Amino acid sequence: MFKELKNYINNRISLAKYDLVDSLSSMLASGIYVLILSVFTLFLLLLGSLALGFILGNYFNDTGLGFLSVTGIHLCIMVLCILFKKNIKLFLTNIAVENAMEAMNNQDDDENEE
Repeated sequence: MFKELKNYINNRISLAKYDLVDSLSSMLASGIYVLILSVFTLFLLLLGSLALGFILGNYFNDTGLGFLSVTGIHLCIMVLCILFKKNIKLFLTNIAVENAMEAMNNQDDDENEE
């Protein structure tokens, strides 16, 4: 009887460890995915900004003025981000919580299938 209880407790500990590894690996994979997506988005923003700078430079007949306009656009976006900092943080927090809850629900679904 005591041996069976000991085996049961050891199995529960092992299960908890496996669940932890599963959750951590899922979060790590999500983090890497977001990192890869962020890198490509930054490249797109960089190349788009360069292209817009040249297009506006041709429009104004002055490349420097075109890039200055793009800098002004980025400055306006930065000021808007600073002004709406709380709303942006709340939005990103909600996304993170929703993803965490979804991961937990998927883990519960996996346990129910067994």
